[in-house]
Amino acid sequence: MNSAIMTIQSINYGNRLQNYALQTVLSGLNNNVESLRRGYSFNGPLKSRLRAVKHQFGRVKHRNDSIGAFDRFDRENIIFSSSTVSKEYVSNDLSKYDLFVIGSDQVWNPDFDFNSELEYLPMVPNHKKIAYAASFGISEITVNRCRTAELLNDIPFISVREYAGAQIVKDLTGRDVPVVLDPTMLLTASDWSKVAKKPKEINCDAPFVFKYVLGNDVNEAKIQKLADYHGLAIVDVMDESLVLGPAEFVWLAAHGELVCTDSFHASVFALLHHKPLAIFERVSSDADMSSRFDALCTSFGLVGHRSSEDIFSEGTIFGTDWDDFESRLTLLREDSLNWLKNSMSKVETRG
Repeated sequence: MNSAIMTIQSINYGNRLQNYALQTVLSGLNNNVESLRRGYSFNGPLKSRLRAVKHQFGRVKHRNDSIGAFDRFDRENIIFSSSTVSKEYVSNDLSKYDLFVIGSDQVWNPDFDFNSELEYLPMVPNHKKIAYAASFGISEITVNRCRTAELLNDIPFISVREYAGAQIVKDLTGRDVPVVLDPTMLLTASDWSKVAKKPKEINCDAPFVFKYVLGNDVNEAKIQKLADYHGLAIVDVMDESLVLGPAEFVWLAAHGELVCTDSFHASVFALLHHKPLAIFERVSSDADMSSRFDALCTSFGLVGHRSSEDIFSEGTIFGTDWDDFESRLTLLREDSLNWLKNSMSKVETRG
């Protein structure tokens, strides 16, 4: 089956890694998989072509920094379509695909400027569409509710990543949809070791804290105190002097002695590699995205790992029951993969 993935493509570790994970899973289910190329096209209108040229020059400019590391990860690990899909231009070469998989990540977050109706693929036949672990990233839809409901109803098979997302779909369409694992959790730690790369310019021989805080770093002192108490250095992924792409991100998460983060995917990689995890609530002007952690912690019985909890402490951070985690992960993987397989078989039958 020729399959296409429709997802966000941005300079974001979790986004690139979930794209790779979904591609890997679909390939393992006997699919010829491509990710629909986003951005600007040399075949589109003049504005799009000019931006495509600018983007190509930008790749040369950034080849030695983190943006270049992201570009290398994509070139080495993601199979992109020759066709391009953007707000300005949609390729006519989409009929070759038997299946379109929307997701994962926050493809349906209405607060993202780069998201649009395209993320629902209104231009392809409805019977070819599946949404796997799609996320709204927020707890409710307050604008364009009727149109969003129409777009959702055009997708016959929907699964979401968070319970809040399932409630949104229920509220807008009346449909009950399952909550499934983020694609990154469908792969094992061993699977991820195949793409992980040790950063070249960081001394990782000494034990360290893997720190990745996307919001305001108001917990810097608390993280430093944790590191000092355990005699750990801190590797801060947000340090702009470091050249870190998705492959280096995976390596650091796998080899840190402790993960301190407000990131969903950093938390996922900590768990997959059985690392002590401290989740700090994100402090920013963006909409509340805590529903992602609600689903993650509820699904895996994680208590006391979030700074918002009264029992948040070193005892809970370092006291995870990994046997229980693995038992839950095995069952959730099976359920998630079964949903994906069943949905794909129905698409194939309808086709």
